[in-house]
Amino acid sequence: MLLKTPSLFDEHFQLGAVMMIRRRWLTGIPFRSGFAAKVLALLVVLAASMAAVESRSRRQPDPRLQYDDMAKLASRDPREKLSCELTSNKPALGFDLRFHSDYHATVPVRALADAGEWFQVAMRVTSRSENGQPVYLANRFDIRKVPVGNKGDIELVDGFDLGPGTYRVDWIMRDARERVCSAHWDLEAKAGSGKQDLPLTLGPNQVVDAEMNDSSYRLQPKEDAAQPLQIKILLNLSPAKPQESIVRPEDAAALFAILRGIAGQPGIVVSTVVAFNLREEKIVYRQENAERIDFLAMEKATQSRTSGTIDISLLRDPQSETHFVTGLLTDELGAQANSPDAIVIVGAKVSLERNVPRNSLKAMGSAICPVFYLNYTSNPLEPWPDTIGSALKAYKGAAAYNIVFPRDLGLAMRELFSRVAKRSNS
Repeated sequence: MLLKTPSLFDEHFQLGAVMMIRRRWLTGIPFRSGFAAKVLALLVVLAASMAAVESRSRRQPDPRLQYDDMAKLASRDPREKLSCELTSNKPALGFDLRFHSDYHATVPVRALADAGEWFQVAMRVTSRSENGQPVYLANRFDIRKVPVGNKGDIELVDGFDLGPGTYRVDWIMRDARERVCSAHWDLEAKAGSGKQDLPLTLGPNQVVDAEMNDSSYRLQPKEDAAQPLQIKILLNLSPAKPQESIVRPEDAAALFAILRGIAGQPGIVVSTVVAFNLREEKIVYRQENAERIDFLAMEKATQSRTSGTIDISLLRDPQSETHFVTGLLTDELGAQANSPDAIVIVGAKVSLERNVPRNSLKAMGSAICPVFYLNYTSNPLEPWPDTIGSALKAYKGAAAYNIVFPRDLGLAMRELFSRVAKRSNS
């Protein structure tokens, strides 16, 4: 069993004698191993019993350790082998519109008895392009609390982000006894048919170590955009079902990844982020001048002590939910001191008991700029209606897009750039 600090991104799976909680990249395959930000998981498979295991990774180990490991990558000296088996997944496009590649290193539990407290991993990822330069990545896996008395294996999962291209990966892992396990493989990050012109957030032949604990998303440089678009984002973090207290972890992970896919566009600057919960009838997080979105602060805000609670006075008003939606849209889409070039609303499908009266929204005036609604759903066959989507029909020209796969987000972003550019020219 793997125990981590509870997070919106944590997923729980139990299969026989296996329990794991891991962070994931959200890709076109809804629950493929690997996530958004950075993936780090330690899967403990116990044949006889289950025990608690804690995994922590220091994303930036002692530089001397990195240099030692880099030297070992190039060395041909004989070394004592560490028993392990490594597999690598094919790079997959995520909702953050970049490719994710992860590896799985399986180590027998019996090999941990004298391995020390950490496994040190180093990688060299080199683009196969003509002027490709190697990128070095290093991190550690904490194995101090793995119950070494049990039979079975542990699986270490990690990875990195890529732009389109072909790459060579050299990988090495060592323990405190200087035993090593090494592997080498080639991979290709390639968009499928009809996806080549999607607006990706990493350029060709780029390699990035996506830090899991980084509080802000490391955006791409904006130098290429002569006049980047100012975008305001409204993020719907409402639970899909009334009986749920907070948004489901898999939905939150997808929504945050979509937010990264928007914010990572070289042609976009995010001016404001507003996260709200329809069932709590409140704004849970707001960030102005959000060129570097603080995802960690946003996650903490959604997990505060008051999450899942609602003011009792609101319960006495049967129209309180529709009043909140009406006020939210009229305030955030109406006239403001600094008008953005576009407003993007991101959220999963949520259905409230009562529909928002569109006449009330129309009476408050039109939106100050184009409105784009990115309606994420992991199941496009869900039968219930969507409150936000229905309310936005009151705004002339508001465009709605169903986001099921990363390609859908890429097409929506391409349409956003096109529509805003035409509006600016006219």
